[in-house]
Amino acid sequence: MRLRALFSRLALTTAASGLAVTGLSLPAQAAEEVEVPYIGIFSPETVTVINGQSKTVKFDLYNLSDVSAKNVVLAFGSAAKPISADLGFTAPAGCDATTCTIGDLAPGQRRSIKFTIKPAAAAGAADPAKTIALSTTVGELPSDEMSITVVRTDKGGVDLEVEDVADLKLAHGKSADVPVLVRNTGNKDVAALGLVVMAPYGVTPVLNYRNCEQDAEIGGFVCVFNEPLAGGGAFTLPKNMPLRVKVPSDAAGPFEYPVYIAAIGLTDKYVFDFTKRTAGASGKELSLEAVSSVSAEEPEVAEDLNEDDNFTIFSVTVPKSTAETAAVGGSFTGEIGEERTAEVGLRNLGPSGTVPPSMASLQYAHIKLPTGIELMKIDERCLPGTSLTEIDESVTDLAQVTDLVCLVVESVPNKGRYLFSLSAEILDVAEHKAGSVSINGGVQDKKKDNNKAALTVKLTSGGIGGGLPITGAPAGLIAGTGAALLAAGFIAFRVARRRRIITVAE
Repeated sequence: MRLRALFSRLALTTAASGLAVTGLSLPAQAAEEVEVPYIGIFSPETVTVINGQSKTVKFDLYNLSDVSAKNVVLAFGSAAKPISADLGFTAPAGCDATTCTIGDLAPGQRRSIKFTIKPAAAAGAADPAKTIALSTTVGELPSDEMSITVVRTDKGGVDLEVEDVADLKLAHGKSADVPVLVRNTGNKDVAALGLVVMAPYGVTPVLNYRNCEQDAEIGGFVCVFNEPLAGGGAFTLPKNMPLRVKVPSDAAGPFEYPVYIAAIGLTDKYVFDFTKRTAGASGKELSLEAVSSVSAEEPEVAEDLNEDDNFTIFSVTVPKSTAETAAVGGSFTGEIGEERTAEVGLRNLGPSGTVPPSMASLQYAHIKLPTGIELMKIDERCLPGTSLTEIDESVTDLAQVTDLVCLVVESVPNKGRYLFSLSAEILDVAEHKAGSVSINGGVQDKKKDNNKAALTVKLTSGGIGGGLPITGAPAGLIAGTGAALLAAGFIAFRVARRRRIITVAE
């Protein structure tokens, strides 16, 4: 049972659909530039299909740019790579055999697409894998391309799928039922089923049932159903025992909170351990309600043929709330020649939390260092630069750094602080001029007069001298910092998608 791997997969999907889609700008390279919309394709790399059976393939299109995309078209196959006829490809409803008109997509908007394949029953053991090429254009200009490899099997197996859920809009303090439908489109039974619900940013899943528990490490809920789901069968949740999602009264907005629902086959050992852990749990037991049940052959140990469609994602849109933020300054306090640490950043004065990084709001701090110090270590959420559009990724020597841009990569709770740690050596100079911490509070921050604070040097004695300054950045500075920020979505698609930029020459 690969429950931990599933949580990791959902976490990566969160980055792709939320943080990484913030569309942060590349450093300016010309006096005037025009961004061309970029429609990225998020699809599985491989799909396994049982010969003679139909398989629905799901994937998403994202507008990964800061501007609206007009006249988006999705193409299936190409002149050079046509779709093989024996795959039994059927385009989505409303599309022709080779193209699908998507229309317009706003910045950050997602569009889910489905097509089906049904290869012939008699494929032959030596039948090679084939590919389905996907590509997008915006206003007839090429955008993204991807290929899905189709692997055919006569052996078969378990193939769990979770039906898509429509996006919701909920006010603060409100809740709503969420429909759940799980299918086993394979030809073998799964002995026991796990339902995983994950809301990583702040919406609260309501699953007060004795066979559901919250994973302490990840935060997602796991509900265990010790009953088989036959090949060709489908289960839903009873109307009197639904999955509900609730928006806390102090939830940050505006924001589209992602929620994930996943299904996974469970081993006997996991079911046994779960039952033992929850033996004393109170409340009703959540059950599954059969939608259809087509008996399969005697179950065998089988891996899930397609794990990429074991989950679905939907969003809960929450309206705007207020979160006044103020800059937090600090000082490098010590004697000349000593290395000292300062923690600076922002505090949230409330009354709600701050929204996570998104297209609508991105909080960051511009830290201007005081004179007479030499940086020894910077926070992993910081990079040399003065703004999100002025980041200098070429810097390899901390002695050259005078300004830093530090990103707030998560929601800051009401009355909470979000600080960045900087270490520096205090140098022997005639004057230590103060620097500053300036924050961009995002769309929730109405007052701007408290968005700047001082960053100073405070000498504890008048001694002169001290050791020679250490020059050069610590080994792996840029590599380590870049990796951390990549994981947070800071530079993920700035590097990966190489945003389409047109330079306008006079």
